[in-house]
Amino acid sequence: MELRVGCSSWTSDAWSGRVYPKALPDGDRLSVYAKLFDTVEVDSTYYRTPPESMVVGWRRKTPPGFRFTLKFPRDLLDPKTPVDADRVATFLAAARRLEEKLGAILLQFPPWVRPGRAQEFLTTLLGALEPGPRYAVELRDAGWFRGDTREWLLRTLTDRHVALAWSYLTYVEVPPERTADFVYLRFIGDHDTIPAETHGEVRVDRSPTTALWAARLRNIHDTAQMAFVFFNNHYAGFAPASVNEFRAEMGLGAIDTGRYARGARRLDAEDPPS
Repeated sequence: MELRVGCSSWTSDAWSGRVYPKALPDGDRLSVYAKLFDTVEVDSTYYRTPPESMVVGWRRKTPPGFRFTLKFPRDLLDPKTPVDADRVATFLAAARRLEEKLGAILLQFPPWVRPGRAQEFLTTLLGALEPGPRYAVELRDAGWFRGDTREWLLRTLTDRHVALAWSYLTYVEVPPERTADFVYLRFIGDHDTIPAETHGEVRVDRSPTTALWAARLRNIHDTAQMAFVFFNNHYAGFAPASVNEFRAEMGLGAIDTGRYARGARRLDAEDPPS
């Protein structure tokens, strides 16, 4: 199984002086991030479809082998409105500008999307997705994971080769069911336990949770082709440190996430991620 472990965005101001040099312009953060990690989850696409020129810029700023995953725009995930196939196609056209660096696309539904009428919407939306990219669906209401609805969900995703996102959330237990040939694992946490103003250091010991999900991933490593794993700052306080904790659980070496902040290496070095 090909394993890629990264963070949910590269833009955190709390990383200044810890991951990025303090004087580093915001526009240079992605280039530094991609020298440390080999994948990133793009949070900004959840709020709007990016211009294709921006996506091309992301591709050009990152080294060969780097992979992006993009969040599907949230206004296309509202079951109260019909699926807009044209806007879906517009977003996917922008995503394709990443070319070989497109890792997956995440459909992150908000907690208020519950089963029932939303099941028909989900079926229609999945039918509007163009084949080719890897897709994952994240659901945040526990009703999706009970009884007949759970069986329907797993069957629907499996039939379409769409992954059920394995997500650590503090308010719902997501089952580690595999519905595709890859795994999309997210460590999210919540904004109340670790608010943004406290980011930059580990604030909560999440090691038991990290170890639990790492063990679940190890259990299927012979049958899955790839796994994307992402950590949010809200998970424990400092996503880069959480990445290293997970890497240790998977038998991988630590990344020196502060080496550029310390000026230990030139920012234009062509060394690949650790």
